[in-house]
Amino acid sequence: MEILLNIVYYIVPFVILLGILVFVHEFGHFIIARSLGVSVSDFSIGFGKELWSRTDKYGTKWKLCAIPLGGYCQFLGDADASSSTTDKAVEELSEEDKKHAFPYQKRWKKLAIVVAGPAFNYLFAILVFIGIFYCCGKIVYPSVVGGVMEGEAADMAGIKVGDHIVGINENPVADFQALSNEVALSATDEIKVKIERPLTIKLKTQEVELPFAHKKPRKEKILGLMSVPAKYDEKIKDFLPSPPVVGNVIAGSSAEAAGFRKDDMLDSINGVAIQDFTQLKEYVAAHLDDEFEIRLRRPLTLTAVLKETAFDAGDGKKIKRRMLGVQSVAGIIFSEDKMTFTEAVKSGFDEAYILTATTLRAVGQMITGQRGGKDVGGIIRIAEMSGDVSKSGGLIGFLYFMALLSVNLGLINLLPIPVLDGGHVIIFLCEMVIRRDLKPKIKDYIFKFGFLIILAIMILATWNDVVHLINRWFD
Repeated sequence: MEILLNIVYYIVPFVILLGILVFVHEFGHFIIARSLGVSVSDFSIGFGKELWSRTDKYGTKWKLCAIPLGGYCQFLGDADASSSTTDKAVEELSEEDKKHAFPYQKRWKKLAIVVAGPAFNYLFAILVFIGIFYCCGKIVYPSVVGGVMEGEAADMAGIKVGDHIVGINENPVADFQALSNEVALSATDEIKVKIERPLTIKLKTQEVELPFAHKKPRKEKILGLMSVPAKYDEKIKDFLPSPPVVGNVIAGSSAEAAGFRKDDMLDSINGVAIQDFTQLKEYVAAHLDDEFEIRLRRPLTLTAVLKETAFDAGDGKKIKRRMLGVQSVAGIIFSEDKMTFTEAVKSGFDEAYILTATTLRAVGQMITGQRGGKDVGGIIRIAEMSGDVSKSGGLIGFLYFMALLSVNLGLINLLPIPVLDGGHVIIFLCEMVIRRDLKPKIKDYIFKFGFLIILAIMILATWNDVVHLINRWFD
């Protein structure tokens, strides 16, 4: 059953996500090529064995292949799907066919076709951002701890990854921006951090002697959790259902032995969401001999002592500021403030710009040695992240993650590395400047060098992915 769930949560979302992004990218090449009169011989999603194909009236063969790790759009006259070499048979084409073959096109046309793939990735991402912002509102990052900086205030206070910070100095915190603001506004270095810590506790029922005021004590098979007092509603003249919050833990019970505490907030039992305490009692009564896995949130108040920490302000300069020393998780939530369509359009373009600038900064830091290569991820990491997002973020979170990856795919393809679209752009621009084609032998060397770079990046990314997975499994 667990294997089937992993297929649903990880493999299926990954295939859907990658398939859509590859289609968008290759469709950009395709539609611009066709509009400029260039014939497309093959449009493939995936590589390897052909699973399905159909040839349209223009002679383009549309294909779905067995290995869903990419795709290609092959033009008439190309020897390979990357358009890096020219088919020798193109010289044998008729004069009419040569008009539609890629190698015989003007350089500006070649440039437009190559740029169209990344451009469509950006266009797709911006449209998704606009739709999300207009329908759901502004994206904010939850105040859930995704990382703790070693030796900083949060680390010294005992804050852990997964903790949900809900308040600073008695002031409620709704998202990560509010958290940063409260830390910055603190009048003293010592702050009170109110958190809810997610925990999972496993236990079984056991017989416990229950005292009664007017009856003889009797033994009963229970967990040993008691609810907080129910509130009386004057409108309905009755008590409201007790919330799923622990009011007391019975001494000598399995709940006490398992480590339950007063005020623990119960979320689910064996995967079933708990809405009120009565529901918990009914579920336990119906499964007395089972083992129970209860997910809960434990409210804690920790004391953190802030100190100045140097960080990158975004322009390469280091500045110091009082910081708690935590990072947000990769998830997103939405504010309740709705955007107008104009505001959503502006925010959509802004989001794409910010993601591009952030990625370029990270790439620049890797090139200059300021950042290590451990952040480079590949197909395995994408599959893992798409599965995590599909499990926790729902459809909107999945769409946002897809748009984010679309921006990264477009940007990476524009990097001036031979074999990638950016490498073709540099070559076509050089040919436009010198007004002649580069020699085939020079092109061959350039693309072989580019292939080695891509191969090295893939090896590094795969290694990082495997190490990350191993650490995740054994964490």
